[in-house]
Amino acid sequence: MEVFLLLYTHPFWAAGLVGAAYLLLLAIYRLWLSPIAHFPGPKLAALTLWYEFYYDTILHGQFTFEIARMHREYGPIVRISPYELHIDDPEYYEVLYSRDSPRNKYEYYVRQFGQPKAAFSAVEHSRHRLLRASMNPFFSLARIRRHEPKIQALADKLCKRLKEFQNTGKQIVIQHAYTCFTTDMVSEYVAGQEFHYLDSPDFMPQWCETLSGIAKAGVFFKPFPWLHSVMKCLPKSWVARVDAGMGLFFSFQQRCANLIQSIIDSENEQPGKSADNAPSHPAFFHEVLKSDLPPSEKSAERLSQEMLIVVAAGAETTAKALTWITFHLLDKPELLQRLLDELQRLDPSQTASLLQLEQMPYLNGVILEGLRLSYGISSRLPRIAPDRALHYKEWTIPPGTPVGMTSVFMHHNESVFPDSHRFMPERWLDIDTRKHLEKYMVAFSKGSRQCIGMNLAKSEMLLAISKVFREVKFELFETTVEDVTVAHELFLPFPKVGSKGVRVIIRS
Repeated sequence: MEVFLLLYTHPFWAAGLVGAAYLLLLAIYRLWLSPIAHFPGPKLAALTLWYEFYYDTILHGQFTFEIARMHREYGPIVRISPYELHIDDPEYYEVLYSRDSPRNKYEYYVRQFGQPKAAFSAVEHSRHRLLRASMNPFFSLARIRRHEPKIQALADKLCKRLKEFQNTGKQIVIQHAYTCFTTDMVSEYVAGQEFHYLDSPDFMPQWCETLSGIAKAGVFFKPFPWLHSVMKCLPKSWVARVDAGMGLFFSFQQRCANLIQSIIDSENEQPGKSADNAPSHPAFFHEVLKSDLPPSEKSAERLSQEMLIVVAAGAETTAKALTWITFHLLDKPELLQRLLDELQRLDPSQTASLLQLEQMPYLNGVILEGLRLSYGISSRLPRIAPDRALHYKEWTIPPGTPVGMTSVFMHHNESVFPDSHRFMPERWLDIDTRKHLEKYMVAFSKGSRQCIGMNLAKSEMLLAISKVFREVKFELFETTVEDVTVAHELFLPFPKVGSKGVRVIIRS
């Protein structure tokens, strides 16, 4: 009785005792009673999400490498958090990322981007399937090929801009130029209007830094999603003064919203009239507005979120792959010469179409190897089987459990890709070997949620690589392999802190 009286007269003690009891019971549940308590892994990771926060936020993008250590210690399946499992087995990838069975996304993972209405962030399989059904036809290979003249024109423009730096001695961070190219291409394709970033005299380095910043910020927004609401409440002009990158992001966000509104207005205009700032031609979002989607999925807010995700993701990942390819070709001149020899032999007049470029073995080997070593999205991509158990070897994974796999682990599995850290286009040349290896190439993921922009990205890369290296003579400037080696994994792969990127000088 005296104990209750003491607690009643000392409420802070009472609150502390209740809190301690709650934490004790939570620890008991997570360690011994949870449906995934029997899976191997560090006990501290099973106890708290702060384990991931420490490795990703305090140690700056090291949780993926910690997961690799877990696999070395505990085996191919490990528990990496109170709720989530991770598998490192290339043979299981197509089971987890199934095309035929429903797979939900993990809300904890997708909320880091603050764009909950976009298809990329759709948690439920049914909603994602509905949205993708309206998007897939526009990103088919046949549809991309119809847009080939525009991709050709932008690749020519990229070459023209790079030639402006011939013999100036000025160093160019080549990823800045590639990001302008990919941004202009994606924005033109989905919205019918280029952003004209390739026209920027210095290739807009702040834009590339902004896209990288969006990816890096995810480690804060994932555990604290309410930060998105805080950011929205702050005056944008004030945030822009504090952080120029965030100011550019807000401008990008507003530009997406304005473009979507102009597309909606152009669809609603009477014949003979045109909306202000209307796109130059019908584009992807015109198709979405004409689709059978319910009105809520055609709102300006949802479509502007969709545009932001599609443009940002499509620009950054493709530009990284082009950058990685550029380094490796310049670092190994014999590989570049072999590529140039093939292009000269099969396309002496430099008029090859996309269809013809797709048939060139070494060119495609270069692109596949660049995609393999740049990973696409380098973080794990958790999936949930909502209504059935998954089975991995002797393990039964309960329904509703997030399970992830990682492209970095897939692409560096030595049993699949021997000497995996080496850039070797020739590993893709044999037709049967290529078919086998493509099963394990997951830069665009696989299954029903595979990257929708895969065909556009490959087409951009084919045309850019086939043109740029024939028309522009590059020379690396104070760049080493460390500048294209992942040292920090923050949704996208980043090199060591202090890296100045892949820098080149243009010669005549």
